[in-house]
Amino acid sequence: MKKWLAGTLATVLIALSLWGCSSKNEPSASSSAPASAGSSQPAPEKKEEKTIEFLTVTPYYITAMKEAAEEYTKLHPETKVKISVVPADPTSYKTNFDAKMNAGGEDAPDIIHTNLLGDLTELIQKGWVAKLNDFVTEPNPYNGGVTVFDGIDENYHQYSYDREGNVGNIPFDLVGTGFFYNKDIFAKLGLSEPTTWEALFETSKKLKEAGYIPIATPFLFEGWMHSAFVDWAGRSLYKDLLILPGDARYDEKIHKRNTEIGSPDSSPDFDFGAVIDPEKQILAWKNKLYDNQGAAEKKYWSVLKELSQYYEPGYATMDDKSVYGLFISQKAAIFWNGSWQVGSILADMKKLGDKGFKWGTFVFPEFATPDPLFPGKPRGILTPGHVIGLTQKKDAEKMERAKDFLKYIYSKGVAQKIFERTLDLGEFVQGPSLIKGVQLPDEVNAYLKGFKIQGNMSYHLQPVADGVLPGQMTAWNSNLLKYFENKIPLEQFLKNKADFVDKYMQDLIKKNNYDLDPKTNP
Repeated sequence: MKKWLAGTLATVLIALSLWGCSSKNEPSASSSAPASAGSSQPAPEKKEEKTIEFLTVTPYYITAMKEAAEEYTKLHPETKVKISVVPADPTSYKTNFDAKMNAGGEDAPDIIHTNLLGDLTELIQKGWVAKLNDFVTEPNPYNGGVTVFDGIDENYHQYSYDREGNVGNIPFDLVGTGFFYNKDIFAKLGLSEPTTWEALFETSKKLKEAGYIPIATPFLFEGWMHSAFVDWAGRSLYKDLLILPGDARYDEKIHKRNTEIGSPDSSPDFDFGAVIDPEKQILAWKNKLYDNQGAAEKKYWSVLKELSQYYEPGYATMDDKSVYGLFISQKAAIFWNGSWQVGSILADMKKLGDKGFKWGTFVFPEFATPDPLFPGKPRGILTPGHVIGLTQKKDAEKMERAKDFLKYIYSKGVAQKIFERTLDLGEFVQGPSLIKGVQLPDEVNAYLKGFKIQGNMSYHLQPVADGVLPGQMTAWNSNLLKYFENKIPLEQFLKNKADFVDKYMQDLIKKNNYDLDPKTNP
């Protein structure tokens, strides 16, 4: 999944009141709200009308977020919030943002998803993304006056920081990936949830023999699986990548957590909050600390190739909507996808009524026989999905208004409405909210169990295993398809993959002028 991810959920048990209705959770207007009629207070000075733009991604929260923007403007008539939408892929989003920033930045969106734009430290250093260090400690007038950070699950604050300890974004929700399956089809064929790769292959074989498509998945989502394998095989090496005392980048205030990182055996989340030194990542590639053509790679790529034999016909070009349709129409028995699909499936089952089916989720499998190449258990993906920040702009007043809108949507009352409204419409939310106090229906949470397994996988060795320059993604995917389709052997596939990694790493060294000595500044 490289460094990006996108994710979701959806459906609700209680209908949502209209945005304009009063509620005990309704946020109070900030001091900039207009005075009420008959007030003895002098009317505040009229502010210049400005428009702030939030560039978000389809299909998540779109209707609810637009309604929230309209309600915000009712509180603050001088500020119009424009919700712009592009496809949820890093290429479209990053291309849009980069082009506008390279042109001066004034036409760039004010509110952004920083996790779709590349390395956060580099974005802040370039002056493209604003530091939110002070912002997260400010009281939120829409959330009972608690600080912005105090209103967000503290377990995920670490995701807000760049390598230099600057806050560059705040997480809104979580996203996970896993396997959905049709319980009715499984029961009909006498099958049970597979917990190992061997069982999954045997189950897939029986499904195929019975005339079903065993597994439906968009081809691009395969990246989540091989990312999980890289984490599983390489996590014992993570301590070698940490910024530690004696390193040029070490700052005790920022990196003290690194000195407390234990071994993978100590906890599934042993590396939570770890900050990796980019030069140590490159050294891991240069010194073959992680061998991207080694035995572990050969095993898991063999596993993934076997799995691909059970994908839907034409999987290389089939879009997400069509793949989803195969599962809902009961042509496919298993569906590999993200937590965002939970709500949409629940909504569609409700529409189908008696023609619907029972379904469930199961987690990323283990091996039947423990393999020392893959110690312990595989970790799941449950990580911040919507990670929101601000574009650094010259117009300070506009930035303050963008910050105020962020406070609005990061309040319990408004966030609850955004989630409920999205679920009620059968649209997509990423996954569980990270805003304290926001509750998802029990039915939704029950299905999320298939996404919550042994800790959360990390991507510390991802560049070492399969780093690829953006301009080479098409060639990278072509190499993978040739391997899956038996056009090239495993050894050739891995050699080609290593060539992509070499070019990626060499580009990093050149672009950042690294001397590959972590104890000196580059």
